[in-house]
Amino acid sequence: MTVKLEFAKSPLGGAKFGGTDKAVLIQEVPFTPGFDLRVNPDSPAFLAVVAALGLVLPTTVGKVARNNADCIVSEGEKPAENGISALTLGPDWWYLTGTADIQALLAPVQIAHHISLVDVSSQRTKIEIYGPSAKDVLSHYWEQDLRDEHFPIDACSQGLLAKAPLIMWHCCENCYLLFPRASFSRHLWTALTDASVEYL
Repeated sequence: MTVKLEFAKSPLGGAKFGGTDKAVLIQEVPFTPGFDLRVNPDSPAFLAVVAALGLVLPTTVGKVARNNADCIVSEGEKPAENGISALTLGPDWWYLTGTADIQALLAPVQIAHHISLVDVSSQRTKIEIYGPSAKDVLSHYWEQDLRDEHFPIDACSQGLLAKAPLIMWHCCENCYLLFPRASFSRHLWTALTDASVEYL
C-alpha cells in the first residue's frame, strides 16, 4: 500500500506583486507562526509569560511590542532568528508571532499557571504591503484612519479590508503587515492588487 504524503501549502503560494523599485510591493510571507494567548494581566501567570518570552506584553489594546522582529522587504531577505511580536487584541488577549519557538518558551508556564495558548498558524497567512503608496492602497478599503497620528508605527487593529477579516499592524515606515483569515486571502489579494495597479 502506498501512502501519499500531503505537504503544507500556503494560501497564496508566496505570491508577489509590484516591487521595491515601484510605489508599492505586496507579497505573501507564508508559513508565519501565530498563536492566540489569553492570560489575566493582573495574575502571576502574566509575569511568568513576560519572563519566558523576554518581552513585556502591552496591556493597551492596539499596541504592539516586539523583540528582534523586523519587516521583510528585500528579495530573499529572511527574518531574524528568535524574533517575537505581541499584538494586543484585547485586555487579556495577544496575537503572538515570530521566528522564536513560542510554544516551547511557554510550555513551562502552561504547566505551572493557568493560561491559554492556541496555535492558529493555519488559520491565517501574512501579507506585507510596502512602499510610499502602501497607505493609499489600503485606504481604498480600510475602514479606519491610517494617518500616522491615528495609526502610528507599532499600532495594530482588527477590522475588515475589502470585507476580509484581518489583523493589521503598522510595522515600520511605509510598511504594513496584514494577517487575514486563510479562507479570505485570495479575495483579499485580488482586491489589493487591483487597487495597486494605478500606483505601478
